[in-house]
Amino acid sequence: MVILDGVTYRVRVRMPTLTRSFRIEEGERSGVVKSGDYFRDITGTYYDYAMEVEPDPAHPAEYDAFYEAISAPTESHTITVPYGQGAMTYEAMVSSGADNQRDKVGGVTRWTGLSVTFKARKPQRRPT
Repeated sequence: MVILDGVTYRVRVRMPTLTRSFRIEEGERSGVVKSGDYFRDITGTYYDYAMEVEPDPAHPAEYDAFYEAISAPTESHTITVPYGQGAMTYEAMVSSGADNQRDKVGGVTRWTGLSVTFKARKPQRRPT
């Protein structure tokens, strides 16, 4: 299942396609100082996720609903993802996604491999 904007969609995340990455962003003041050292004006750590989503064969309409939600022209979405031994909910931007039509069985179009990348909108961790 995937939780997006507070709605639980009965879709499947293909294993092992769920990946997380982090990026430590720096502000404008970062750079080499007179001593030759590099000064880091760290904004914070951002966690980004990527995944491939498949329909649950028992709930094909939920995949369609998820596709409509994820492709909506909005600034960001609230996504809940696994993090460590628990979960993290945060605001993430989605710029693009892609899937493939697999086949059509019994009047139901089946889709496969919706790849989506969630890019954190703000840092989840800030310097202490």
